[in-house]
Amino acid sequence: MRNVVPKEWRANRTGGRRARFEIDQISLLGVLTVMIFAYILFHFVYPIISKGLFW
Repeated sequence: MRNVVPKEWRANRTGGRRARFEIDQISLLGVLTVMIFAYILFHFVYPIISKGLFW
C-alpha cells in the first residue's frame, strides 16, 4: 500500500505572485520590527545613557 496524499490536500503553488507577496510581507514586518527597535533605543535608552543614569 502506497502512502499517497490526496490531490486536494497537496500544497498548491500555482502563481508566483502569491509567493512574492509573502516574501514582501515578511520583509515589511522585518523592517517594521527594526524601526520600532531603533525608536525605542534612541528615544528611551540613549537619553538615559547620555545622562549617565544607566551606568
